[in-house]
Amino acid sequence: MDAVFLDEVGGKAVVKRVHKNLYDKLLSHPWLKDFFVGMERWHLEDQQTDFMADLFGGKPAIYCGRAPMRAHQHLFITDEVFMIRHDMLAKTLTEVGVSEDHKAQWLKMDLGMKAAIVKKSVDECEGRYKTEKVLVVPKPGS
Repeated sequence: MDAVFLDEVGGKAVVKRVHKNLYDKLLSHPWLKDFFVGMERWHLEDQQTDFMADLFGGKPAIYCGRAPMRAHQHLFITDEVFMIRHDMLAKTLTEVGVSEDHKAQWLKMDLGMKAAIVKKSVDECEGRYKTEKVLVVPKPGS
């Protein structure tokens, strides 16, 4: 990835706007909202924005959180959950006005994290620290 991708999509301000709009959707979704219970919205948006800005070639690197696998190891995220979020991201990128070419590149990078986040079984989950419980969010109506 060229170090200029961040600039090509419109800079950190556009990445931040994408994440603000994405979290509007995630936090109102009947299923996905429960993955974020107890989390501060500003923190979610800032961490996601800093992570993606770094991934998109932003310098100096500013993200200092966990890698995707470690950040999500306590969450039972299925393929279905991941793809619902991925589709919301695609819609959000269009709404914010990210070009189709940049949208395709962004979504490809998002899919690149799928293997690190999605689990086939709750047995693959573990707390990030000793006292943290695994979070399983049942699908509404199931």
